[in-house]
Amino acid sequence: MNNANKLLGKEKEKVYENFFKEHYTHLYYFALHFVSDTEVARDVVSDAFRSLWEKIDAINYDTMMSYMLTCVRNLCIDHIRHEETKCVYINSYESLASELDADDWREMENRCSDVMREMDLLPEKTKFIMEQNYLYKKKYKEIAEMTGLTESGVRKQIMKGLNIIRSKFSVKYKKGQ
Repeated sequence: MNNANKLLGKEKEKVYENFFKEHYTHLYYFALHFVSDTEVARDVVSDAFRSLWEKIDAINYDTMMSYMLTCVRNLCIDHIRHEETKCVYINSYESLASELDADDWREMENRCSDVMREMDLLPEKTKFIMEQNYLYKKKYKEIAEMTGLTESGVRKQIMKGLNIIRSKFSVKYKKGQ
């Protein structure tokens, strides 16, 4: 029985287990060649074997090794791309943080404090809705359920609050700009 497609139950598990025992080490070192981190290499190979198990009925035993090599390589490339993306964000943040000196940070803190003070002066319902949306990151639908308003009503309350705050800071804002 060379074809895993024709195997059922325990036979399929046995073929998978034997393949795992025979090829895990080779696939681990193959992954390690790409990622240079033992934990990541183990994770990648484990994910590849999970993928193999999920598709074992569709994969011919003779092509399992090719499938696994391709899967491990692709997972390693995905990991590397993800790490590169994280580095870009970290570098951007560090660049921004280094450009801002203590005075800039103080100014930002003061602006935030001013906005929070103005929010405290809003009508109670508008204040509650604005806090839920901007501070607690609730969606309009969630706020609507909490307050008994419609989503449109929540949107109107937020627009009302924003307009009041903008007027205090002399910010001219027109829809579409």
